[in-house]
Amino acid sequence: MEIKNCPVCNNSNFSNHIESKDFSVSKESFIIVSCDECNFHFTNPRPSDENLGKYYISDHYISHNNSSRTFFEKVYQLVRKFATNGKFGLISSFFSSGRILDIGCGTGDFLNKCKSKNWETKGIEPSKIARDQAINNYNLDVEGSTDLSQLDGEFDIITMWHVLEHVPNLNETLVQFNQLLSKKGKIIIAVPNLESYDAKYYKEYWAAYDLPIHLYHFSKKSICTLFEKHGFSLRKTKGMKFDSFYVSMLSEEHISGKKNFIKSIFVGIISNLYGLFGKDGFSSCIYVLERSK
Repeated sequence: MEIKNCPVCNNSNFSNHIESKDFSVSKESFIIVSCDECNFHFTNPRPSDENLGKYYISDHYISHNNSSRTFFEKVYQLVRKFATNGKFGLISSFFSSGRILDIGCGTGDFLNKCKSKNWETKGIEPSKIARDQAINNYNLDVEGSTDLSQLDGEFDIITMWHVLEHVPNLNETLVQFNQLLSKKGKIIIAVPNLESYDAKYYKEYWAAYDLPIHLYHFSKKSICTLFEKHGFSLRKTKGMKFDSFYVSMLSEEHISGKKNFIKSIFVGIISNLYGLFGKDGFSSCIYVLERSK
């Protein structure tokens, strides 16, 4: 399916940014283009919405399970617990309690943390495998439909942890945010950063391109431009320091078939240093947005 107009500015002139491939499932090649007007990056052409689901069917999609069979999975689950506490700390800096919507809630670890701290929780997770774990393990209110227009009431916090890059209907989703967010509510978005050191180092092997299931590829500027278009402004930015190591390991695996832990740690450290002291940001970034004044 070819995208004729930029999702952010509607311009129709694009330049090729990079060609990479689906390393997990199909091994097909895909192209990421950049808009000549606003520099927004997106996969083009991309699979149709009807065919996109088959590219998710992979054991590599670790966020949809709680498995701890291998050393890598054990480390991932340990880091996920640490990250869950960090995420909750972030929302707690804005509200002591309230109503939260987590879109793409996966197996429900973050929502369960919120529920245990007296938040009213709602989750959306299209993957039946992950959704069933969230419901059976934590008794969470999670549904599979991604149609946000069917939700009732307002939410003080809306979160998407590495989900926005997957959403086919980008602008429609942000329109729905305007209808669902409370007056002083916050939107918290976590996405990979294509301007990070590890993105530039690994180039077409950078795992966070994750083609073709990542439809969009963000920078801080493009996040601001997109959300400003829908009446939101950036409140806060925070780096996700663990992501540089995780992404580097997967990127190394794309190159050689091995995760190459020592080199991955080295590249991850350098990327985080660039994130701390440079202008391009971390491997992945969290953006807190609110309604423009």
